[in-house]
Amino acid sequence: MRAPYNISYIEVIRRSDCCIYEIQGAEIHIGNSLENNGNNNPRCGVITVTSEIKYVFNCDQMEGRYVNVFIRGVGRRLQLCEVKVYATTTPTGTNVAPRGVATQSGEPDSAATAPQMAIDEDSGKDPQSTCASVPLQDNPWWQLDLRSIYKITAVSVTSISDCCSEELDGAEIRIGLKNDTSNQRCAIISIATGQNKYNYQCGIMEGRFVHVVLPGLQKNLTVCEVQVYGTVLENVALRGVAYQSSLRWKTTGQASNVIDGRQFSTCSVTEDIPGQWVQVDLLAPYNVTVIQLAFSEDCCYGDMVQVDGKSCRVISSSQSLVTVDCGGIAGRYVTVNHPDIPLSLCEVEVYSTLKNPYNIAPQQPPAHDYCFFDSCSRDYVLIYSEPKTWFEAQTYCRDMYTDLATISNVQDMNRVIDKMENDFHDFWIGLYEDVLTWKWSLSDEGYYGDGEDEFRNWDVGEPSKTAIQHCACIQQTGEWRDLDCDIPNYFLCFDGRDGAPATKILVETPMMWADAQLYCREYHTDLLSVRNQAENQEIQIMVPTGKLAWIGLFGDSWKWSDGSISTFRYQGLKPPTNVGEGPNCAYIDRKWSVRSCNTKSMFLCQYFKKRSVVKISTDFDMSDPVIQQQILKQLEAKMKSKGISDFKIRWKTSGRVSRKTEDNTQIQFGPNKYTQVKTKEVCDTGGS
Repeated sequence: MRAPYNISYIEVIRRSDCCIYEIQGAEIHIGNSLENNGNNNPRCGVITVTSEIKYVFNCDQMEGRYVNVFIRGVGRRLQLCEVKVYATTTPTGTNVAPRGVATQSGEPDSAATAPQMAIDEDSGKDPQSTCASVPLQDNPWWQLDLRSIYKITAVSVTSISDCCSEELDGAEIRIGLKNDTSNQRCAIISIATGQNKYNYQCGIMEGRFVHVVLPGLQKNLTVCEVQVYGTVLENVALRGVAYQSSLRWKTTGQASNVIDGRQFSTCSVTEDIPGQWVQVDLLAPYNVTVIQLAFSEDCCYGDMVQVDGKSCRVISSSQSLVTVDCGGIAGRYVTVNHPDIPLSLCEVEVYSTLKNPYNIAPQQPPAHDYCFFDSCSRDYVLIYSEPKTWFEAQTYCRDMYTDLATISNVQDMNRVIDKMENDFHDFWIGLYEDVLTWKWSLSDEGYYGDGEDEFRNWDVGEPSKTAIQHCACIQQTGEWRDLDCDIPNYFLCFDGRDGAPATKILVETPMMWADAQLYCREYHTDLLSVRNQAENQEIQIMVPTGKLAWIGLFGDSWKWSDGSISTFRYQGLKPPTNVGEGPNCAYIDRKWSVRSCNTKSMFLCQYFKKRSVVKISTDFDMSDPVIQQQILKQLEAKMKSKGISDFKIRWKTSGRVSRKTEDNTQIQFGPNKYTQVKTKEVCDTGGS
């Protein structure tokens, strides 16, 4: 250790698979001397092998910097799995104990010895003037519930000094997530003459509950003050976005209430039927160690808690504040499923020891205000010399260009095909699999009124959660169903082309959903969107009895890395045939296919050629080639000074106004980082 400590006790953990007796007779020495490598320091204990794996030695505040485990004899071998040293020091920081709620195993004799008396911190009081006391019983305990998850570094316990302090001797301090006395041990209290305050460093122990437990038959337990030092773990759910399966009332009970940081004052309220759920998207992957759920009332806990589909274990039940141990599951989506009639879920707290352990899922696209699509054109660069996983490729493209490639239409795909020279294929694009969302094929926002793009008229039990592909159709009764997109059906098109009245058309030629979409887009506008109940009633009578008709609603679990909303898929999207662990991402192997994002491959980056327009107003004759050449040279110098080398400049004269000429200079930038050139910047170059 780096300095001398007053060592309370030492834990030694041996191997369990073999070699049990090799540790027999090993001695534990503590002191400040390095004579004989520290083996001559005073001895704390000698190991006697038993069936136990862990051996605990009370060292009674022995002082020392060096701890040796030493075995005497010739030809001996010493194997240790773990050595833990617990010492008494003065803790620093904020005492968080008063934030919690104290309870104990037996009813106090009076209010003066109630459990809360051990955390009634008051600088004006003697810590020994008020104490919590548990009457005579077997294995008495005192408990502190901190109500949040903390990283606890130290605990201080003050005993009564005028009498009976020896009653605390051998008491154990335990810290953890369980609402019982089986949590991990931080220290064993060893009463010393003339001492009544005992400080213990716990390393870093994560926990919500702190117990002082006194093992033994018919014991009294009295603690006058318990102080706990640590910091609350960050609740990463506060960074995320929440969703829920249904909403019981229109104005209250929204999913966002479960991540507003208020444990019980606001709640999510779903419909009062089984099978409801609440989900929190953390927006990034975390090693989820603990989830805490706050309900509106104490409940017999029956909800299923999952991280990216993997179940977590409930630690405690029959409480309104429930702790769930996820053991470090790496994931992004936390889902609470209500298999029975749901209670109001008021808060979902998610705690992680390691943030972003590795990038197992795509992140939100970076802000890029340097370019607007009406003034840019997309181009691509194929990176074939450095194969990377999808996530590594995403980082590379964002650092060196703009992002992984988005392919929005046939024209984009033709440009990509041009990059596949020398028979290059099998490379990542920016499409990745995410949570399923329902959207309309017709993405024109002007076509929908307030909330109309969210209108749904699902039949009972729809949409199906088990379907491989998700496409919506309407039946003659007006309810919608979710079917495999490859089933041929009649379909409804919408025609809203300029110069023609808006029309809804039933096509009585069965097609798969994707083929129906292509047909509607080629001959009309798109597959039909149903915006309200009136439209739903209007079109249901168009569907023949016993038939189904596709509409434009589809469930899409695929998103683009740069946040684009394009639904373009080149010849569909071939489902994965050999997917490894982790999420799925799209790649091009002549056709679009899917595989594990963790596969290393070539990849396609995108960048934007930007066009900026600079208006120059001057008294000079801008048609003079000499003046034009001077201004061009100054603009070129300005671009190069900003580190931009790939650009083109051309003139477009708008006409003569009096003595002044207004010209538009269009500047195109290549695949560099982009800087907008403002009129002032051009004029400051010294030209008129």
